[in-house]
Amino acid sequence: MGVRKKTERCLILLFGLFLNACANYHTPAPVLTLDTSTPAQKASFEISSDTYQVEIGDTLFSIAFYSGNDYRELARINQINAPYSIFPGQMLRLSENSSNNKQIENKVLSQKSSTTTKVAVDPDNAQAYGEGEEKIHRKKSIKKADSSKITDYTYSWIWPASGKVTTTVVGSDGTIRGIDIKGEANSPIIAATDGKVVYAGNALKGYGNLVIIKHEDDYLSAYAHNEKILVDEQTYVKQGQKIATMGRSGTNETRLHFEIRKKGKSLDPTQFLPKQR
Repeated sequence: MGVRKKTERCLILLFGLFLNACANYHTPAPVLTLDTSTPAQKASFEISSDTYQVEIGDTLFSIAFYSGNDYRELARINQINAPYSIFPGQMLRLSENSSNNKQIENKVLSQKSSTTTKVAVDPDNAQAYGEGEEKIHRKKSIKKADSSKITDYTYSWIWPASGKVTTTVVGSDGTIRGIDIKGEANSPIIAATDGKVVYAGNALKGYGNLVIIKHEDDYLSAYAHNEKILVDEQTYVKQGQKIATMGRSGTNETRLHFEIRKKGKSLDPTQFLPKQR
């Protein structure tokens, strides 16, 4: 009889722990707040040169984003037509005035080098991109993306993650280059508004595992330092769709670095996102 009572007490205790765990699981996500006590941090990810040599994993969108240019302007300057294909080793001009006195040769790496370093990812298998892997480029290799335009697009934005805004990143020219949201590891990163994924990889130094989404023609949003990337390039995503999980790739703490750019120029994301109570 004594053994039976002990067994019942153990079962009751385990049931209580189970209920407590369930209650914690359904606890609402923390409300985002702006922490103004943290000073602005200078951006360290800028290209100051007038030319850039394409590396494996780069896209015209990522280079435009990295250098603060509009991708259409880069395409025009370098006479690149849609769908804006570029190649490793190719030299790009980043401004009208660059290399006026000499012609830039577009050097392309050998086909062997290109095919041995590119990684095709199964679109149904979301995987983590480790820091030990170099320049992984997540491309959709099986199904072509739907070429139809995004419908019912509005310029309304939602917060891309739950957490606390701890840092405002400022460029050398004084412009705001995004915000850092500190949150829980593996928590969801969601699309701030509808758009098309134009970059998904880790080739941009300082950004870790990065997703860039194009919204209509003028706007780009960027989501950096992810643990896992859950979307493929050339696919459309809806506002609120999970695109990654929060991590610390390319940095020393778990956070999301979030940027909004219009025609290549950085904007203050807090001017677009809903005010927090």
